[in-house]
Amino acid sequence: MTVPRDSGTQTAAYYDPKPEYWDVPLMRNGEVIERPADHRTLTRRYTEEAVRFIDANKDRPFFLYFAHSLPHIPLARSADFVGHSAGGIYGDVIEEIDWSTGRVLDALRAAGIDRRTLVVFTSDNGPWLPYKTHGGSAGPLREGKGTTWEGGVRTPAIFWWPGTVRPSVVTEMGSAMDLFVTAAKLAGAVPPADRPIDGVDLRAPLTGAGPSPRQLLFYYWDSELRAVRKGAYKAHFITSGAYGEGDPRVEHSPPLLFNLAEDPGERHDIAAAHPDIVADLIKEASAHRQTVTPVKPLFDELLPSPGKH
Repeated sequence: MTVPRDSGTQTAAYYDPKPEYWDVPLMRNGEVIERPADHRTLTRRYTEEAVRFIDANKDRPFFLYFAHSLPHIPLARSADFVGHSAGGIYGDVIEEIDWSTGRVLDALRAAGIDRRTLVVFTSDNGPWLPYKTHGGSAGPLREGKGTTWEGGVRTPAIFWWPGTVRPSVVTEMGSAMDLFVTAAKLAGAVPPADRPIDGVDLRAPLTGAGPSPRQLLFYYWDSELRAVRKGAYKAHFITSGAYGEGDPRVEHSPPLLFNLAEDPGERHDIAAAHPDIVADLIKEASAHRQTVTPVKPLFDELLPSPGKH
């Protein structure tokens, strides 16, 4: 594979992508159905598969995990969405994902199961800032993907369930870890009791029955605890830029402190004015560390050793 390089540090494979630059397969179960995968068609094809799955399973309970490849770089969109947005190629990609989401919701309505199906739309991390307009934006939030600043970890979350989820904007705390427990409770299942479960049940804020039960959130880089949030306050014990770029790794003693309700961009360190809050968050972090034993990630266990194929 030959990938042309531009005059900067990134290759044209990111900014003028062609399928042959990324020699990756598209698979159905264990079968390769296309190689290289034409990433310009993926959003549409994933959507068509999702709609078919909904129609095929509308008469029984089902779980559909629909993870778009985009807007992760390299960006691409189908011909119908080229130049569709005033926001450039990234905007085109987002508008095609918006179209895709509409198709999924329309399929649920057509199947007559929209009022008994919970749809959750969310993301896994913030924007990949080194890629500029191709990486997205965190708006007023600080930093992006690969950091424990809010721009790296705070993501959109939309819950849709006509007749059950109350239409509203909820600004209380929640985590992707809570989806497992919430879904289990909604389905009438009981989460396992023989191991620690990090999630909490978000049914109360989703239905308007009460506040979120989540009051604590711990922010990790690999197995390193870097920050903790309790209510509106967030303490940073360690900060750095993303993936070794930008700001160096710094340990803070005392930790930096921010009030996210008043300062979601984490611009104003207020630790000196609130030593009591800092002390409480240090205590929470210390207690949490006693409950965690770092282990090698399962994904690493599955990777072949260097030199083995």
